[in-house]
Amino acid sequence: MKYLLFTIAFVLILGCRAETETRIVKELAPPLPPVFPAPLTEINLPSEREKLALINKKITVFGIKVFALEGVSDRDLKLVANVLTQWIDNDENGTPDNPEVLAEIVRQKSRMILGVTFDQIGPWHEKSQKILKDAHAPTYGLDVTTINHNWYGLPLSEYSQSHYHTEGLLPPDAATEETFHLITDIGYANVYPSAFWHGDLGDNPSHALRSYIQKRGKVQKGASLLTVAMDKARGGYFKLMPKEYPDDAWYTRSDDCGYKCFVGEYIHWGIITLVGCNENREKGIYNQWQITNARSLRNRDTELYELLTNTKYNFPKIAPDGSYGPLSQ
Repeated sequence: MKYLLFTIAFVLILGCRAETETRIVKELAPPLPPVFPAPLTEINLPSEREKLALINKKITVFGIKVFALEGVSDRDLKLVANVLTQWIDNDENGTPDNPEVLAEIVRQKSRMILGVTFDQIGPWHEKSQKILKDAHAPTYGLDVTTINHNWYGLPLSEYSQSHYHTEGLLPPDAATEETFHLITDIGYANVYPSAFWHGDLGDNPSHALRSYIQKRGKVQKGASLLTVAMDKARGGYFKLMPKEYPDDAWYTRSDDCGYKCFVGEYIHWGIITLVGCNENREKGIYNQWQITNARSLRNRDTELYELLTNTKYNFPKIAPDGSYGPLSQ
């Protein structure tokens, strides 16, 4: 009897100890990353409300809706969805490379709208976007006339702009650009504001960004490591576009689109240079950007190179080719 009581007591002690250790481990362990829906494999029809907003079809990738207006081909909708997904899941293992960044993009209900031309997208933003649920959610527009199908080894569309027919790979590609802007403007700027904030608060800033601004203020100059690097690349801090850039500047965009826009364009130039999209494109980009390969980026724009290659942020390492997993089928 004594032996039985001793055994029961011993088992109870072990059980309590195991439960305590399990609780401690759970408290010390980092939270599990959010679970994201896998990219859909087919084009979907819009909801009734989306139809009222003139949405013709859509694809959802990792919780981000990519809408298309009338006239956009299935091929181009799939292409843009593929490129967006490849930026998010660059190693194509089915999960986002930076779950925190994607979680912020999804939290803000960010999305994309594709139209055939800018003249179609502009009025849509002004009139039809307000019909959608979450009307003020970040909505990035892309007119598919500015997709450079040459980059993806695809035949040009009937609505491709003329210079894509004559200049091949030299002109830029809006599919890689606008999808990446969404990721950096909304995701990286809100998750890592000290590194990537662009100087604009936005409609729904993250707690991290709010806290950061409370500490340092809303001043654009020196807003983040990214803006400091950009100001160096432009030859100084310019709230407005200068009439002329200093001779030692290598980022010399000549059409004024506002400071936040300049920051977004700058990091986009950096990433497409890093992943090899600017090789042999000197003629096509020299009036805006004077670095064409990763080695030159590392040597000439050290600050930007270090941001883009820092494993903490896990930026893409491979250029999207428009053929992510099942979406390319």
